[in-house]
Amino acid sequence: MHLNRMLLAAFFVVAVTACSDDPLSTEVAPAPFTSIRWVNAVPDTVAMDYRIVDYPSNASEPNLAFRASSGNWRNLPPGAHHIKVFFTNTTQAGTNVSVVSQTFVDTTLTFDEGKKYTILHYGFAKAAATPKQQLVVIEDVPPSPAAGQIALRAINAAPALGTIDLYAIPAAATGGATTGAATFPALAPGAIAPWVAMSSVATGSYRVAATAPASTAALADALAPVGVAAVPSTTVAGVVSQPLDAIAGTQQAQSALTAVVFGPAVAYTLTTPAGTTVVIPGGTTGGVTVLLDRNPPRISP
Repeated sequence: MHLNRMLLAAFFVVAVTACSDDPLSTEVAPAPFTSIRWVNAVPDTVAMDYRIVDYPSNASEPNLAFRASSGNWRNLPPGAHHIKVFFTNTTQAGTNVSVVSQTFVDTTLTFDEGKKYTILHYGFAKAAATPKQQLVVIEDVPPSPAAGQIALRAINAAPALGTIDLYAIPAAATGGATTGAATFPALAPGAIAPWVAMSSVATGSYRVAATAPASTAALADALAPVGVAAVPSTTVAGVVSQPLDAIAGTQQAQSALTAVVFGPAVAYTLTTPAGTTVVIPGGTTGGVTVLLDRNPPRISP
C-alpha cells in the first residue's frame, strides 16, 4: 500500500510537470503596445511610403496620397522607433530603385504605452516653401460623448489657406454659403482645436466647411460620414446571427470624429531617372477628411 501511494505521488508530479510544459495550457499576457495612424498633408509631391524600420509591424503605411489617412490606429511596441518616409512608386517618375529608395524623412519618434497618436505629415516639400514638411505627433484622447451627442475636433493642416473659420452645419449636401456661427473660429495653420459636443443627426450629416475669417465662401467643403447603426443579434429559422457594432458617424450617437482641413494640391515637377521631366498639375480648392476617433459603445460580446 505504501509503495502504491509513492508511485501515485510520483505520477502526479510528472503529470503536473508535463502540463506546465504544455504550450496549449500556458497563459500569455498581452504585450504592452501603443497605437498610431498616419495622415499625409503634404500637397506638393507624390504619395509617400511611411515605414517603421526598426521593428516589423503593420503600423507602417505604403503609398499614402495627399489628403489620405491610414484609417484606424495600428499597434506596435511602445518606446522610440526609427521612422523613414520614402517616395512611393509612381508611373510618371518611373519605378526605378533610384526613385523609391530616396529618403524623404529620417527621424526617431517616441510613443508611450497605452496611448494613441495621429502622425500628421504637415508642410511643403519644395525647399523654398514654408513651413517645411515635418512629422507632427498628435496624442489622441477621444472623449466619451453623452447619449444623443457626438464629439468633433478640427485640425488645420492647410498652411496655404491661412487662418480659417471652420463650420459644422447640419446638412444633406455641400455647396453654397456657410450659415450661422463658426464651430471653430480663427483656426490658425497647424492648430488643433479640441473636441466640442454636438447633437447627433437623424438624417443627413454635418457639412464641414472652411472659410476665410468673416467670409461665407467655402474654401474646403465635405460631408462628414454618417456611420453605420448597430444591428442586434437575430434568430431566423433557428439560425442565430451575431450582433454587429455601430461604426462612428454623425448619425451614431456617442461617436467622436476629427475633421482635417487640407489646402489645394500644388503643382510640382517629377524628374525621371532618364532625366526627363513630368509636370503634375495643381488644384484650386481645399479639402476636408473626417477621421473616426471613437465608435459608439459595443453591443457584441
